[in-house]
Amino acid sequence: MDKNKVISRYNLTLELISKLDLKHEPVSLKKGDCFIDYGEQTNKIGILISGLLYATYIAESGAEWISRFFFPPNNFIVSNHRGFYTGKDSTESIKAYEDSELLYFDKGEFKTLLDSDRMFERTVRILAEESYIQAMDRIHSFQSLNAEERIRKFFNENPELGAKLQRQHIASYLGIHRNILTRFLYKI
Repeated sequence: MDKNKVISRYNLTLELISKLDLKHEPVSLKKGDCFIDYGEQTNKIGILISGLLYATYIAESGAEWISRFFFPPNNFIVSNHRGFYTGKDSTESIKAYEDSELLYFDKGEFKTLLDSDRMFERTVRILAEESYIQAMDRIHSFQSLNAEERIRKFFNENPELGAKLQRQHIASYLGIHRNILTRFLYKI
């Protein structure tokens, strides 16, 4: 995705939200704090202003895997979408990787804004479409790229993120063992 378009979309979203009369004050999370935890009723959706968060889930094997990173301007909508839209408890945990600040809406406020503010509704639709495209790209990577190709793609597309994250977290996100990532990084 075009970097200028991503930054522009993020800035326009923040500008739109700054004009809304929100019920909640921004929330600050310290490193390790949960925004949403396993089994929690998911009734909020966040807009990441600063910092870095990550989502984990527990596989049937009992292993915990990282499914997403949230960081502005690329991926700044923070939510367990399945739980938010279905009303079911969260099957993932979303935690602060570093100190972070978010704005958030509860489900009722979000629905009211969608129904009453056409610009908000349009922005949410565009962001949802972009999120869908990112998810499809990730699925296609897992289906068609080997571990080395996924590693190269991750570092090419996310150099700043790659520099911030611990290797085991990158490996978990890429669905590979940390030793495979380490071996590859030593080769380059």
